[in-house]
Amino acid sequence: MTGGLRLPTRRVIALGRLMLAGLFLLALCMEIGRPDQVPAETLILATAYLFFSTALLLATWNDWWADARLAGAAHALDIAMFTLMVLLTQGYTSPFFTFFMFLLLSAAIRWGWRATALTAILVSVLYLAAGMLVGNRYAQFDLQHFVVRTGHLVILSLILIWFGMNQWRSRSIPGGGELLIGDTGSGAPAEPSLRAAMAALQASAGAFVWRERRQARVTAVVVRDDLAETPAIEEAALDGRAGAAPFLYDLGNDRGLMRDADHNLQAVAPRSLIPEPAATALHLGEGLAIPLRSESGDGALFLEGVRNLSTDHLDIAQQIGAEVAARMQREALLRAAEEGAASRSRLALARDLHDSVVQFLAGAAFRLEAMRRSAAGGADVAPELDELKQLMLHEQGELRAFVAALRSGSQIALDDMAKDLRVLADRLSKQWSIDCAFDSDASAGKVPTRLHLDAQQLVREAVANAVRHAGAKSVSIRLGTAGDELRLDFINDGAAYPRTKQGGRMPQSLQERVAEAGGALDLSRGMGVTKLSISLPLAGRRR
Repeated sequence: MTGGLRLPTRRVIALGRLMLAGLFLLALCMEIGRPDQVPAETLILATAYLFFSTALLLATWNDWWADARLAGAAHALDIAMFTLMVLLTQGYTSPFFTFFMFLLLSAAIRWGWRATALTAILVSVLYLAAGMLVGNRYAQFDLQHFVVRTGHLVILSLILIWFGMNQWRSRSIPGGGELLIGDTGSGAPAEPSLRAAMAALQASAGAFVWRERRQARVTAVVVRDDLAETPAIEEAALDGRAGAAPFLYDLGNDRGLMRDADHNLQAVAPRSLIPEPAATALHLGEGLAIPLRSESGDGALFLEGVRNLSTDHLDIAQQIGAEVAARMQREALLRAAEEGAASRSRLALARDLHDSVVQFLAGAAFRLEAMRRSAAGGADVAPELDELKQLMLHEQGELRAFVAALRSGSQIALDDMAKDLRVLADRLSKQWSIDCAFDSDASAGKVPTRLHLDAQQLVREAVANAVRHAGAKSVSIRLGTAGDELRLDFINDGAAYPRTKQGGRMPQSLQERVAEAGGALDLSRGMGVTKLSISLPLAGRRR
């Protein structure tokens, strides 16, 4: 319905009827000089049919409701006209064949294959009856010609019945389904979806109402004169009465049309489908209503000021409704994914801060307690305080580097990673007052910055657990690569880890961090030492 020569079905049928009537009357007028060929009753009938066609065209040109109410009667009159033309005309002036095509196409376009089949059967029977009457009246009746014409009608009937059964397949959104696909920009798809639907059907105004199943509020957007507003609508205003199929509505006269399951048109009372509070808040008058439903919610789309509004839009509305509902469902899934990602990011950040800042503060408290006891015994603790100050400055630098790495998302060389871990091990030695040795045989290459951060936090956590939970005095750390995995091995001389609430000995914080990084963890004990092995994917966290 994008303008130009694309007219609504009612106008095409009405114009076709008028042109057929006009052409038939013109052919008769050209035969006026041969009265034997133009009976007076034929001329009167053709003239009356021309006036009827003109009146019907004027009555339905801008009125979809009048067209729907008069369509059945007009179709019956067309069939009667076909029968009379077969009886009253012959030769090239007979329009029976064109009339036959017009009748079946009208039925196929308006009502579908059932009406097409009924029309074909009725018209064929009437043609046979009229042919028999003509054959009895005229001695020169050509039986062979009559049989051939009947066969043609049967074949065309079967073809057009098939067309009526499958014509819905050709219904499509003007401009293609891509009109409703695209980025919503603000993350709120209501207004973009409404404007896309309005553009598809050249509507001058529209309203979009949506209610998510998990929320108790209704989102509404109204676009009129290219200006958008968001009226407040109570949840009760959207009570689900809109039904499951699109419908045309004229609230001023309380009349509407929709298609049933068999694709037949049926009259409905739009005021029973559109709650009065919603109609008032959205300023609805006359247009096309499209119910929307998805797993995430339900709502309705109202398009008004549609150019050439007709029953054709009921078929197109099905596709628009499906695409808009799918878009709302997609947005709901994206929001859920974003919320999940944000939750995971918060959890990861909390663990990073726990394993860096919190663990450093715990180590600093450990050192301060030792210094307090030394100071009570008269020892000079100034050098140790200076050392602790330096450690705090180093930790500050580490925290800044951590924030910068979160922002950059770049990669780091394995050699640089090994250097950073060696410096970290030296600092942990001083922080916890233990012997913390580091060794590396990692191959050359680069790893994601996120993996670098994970390795640093795992080293902090593993050393802290060894000191605090196992009483270790020395921890050896070894960095290596095996295939597509990065390995970190920790060996401490402390006691066995205490059992957790779940009954195991694996440190819970380490388990969670390794699992989040997509790696694996193994704990073994023997010959008075505990070995903790961690493997992480070199490509970074697995999604």
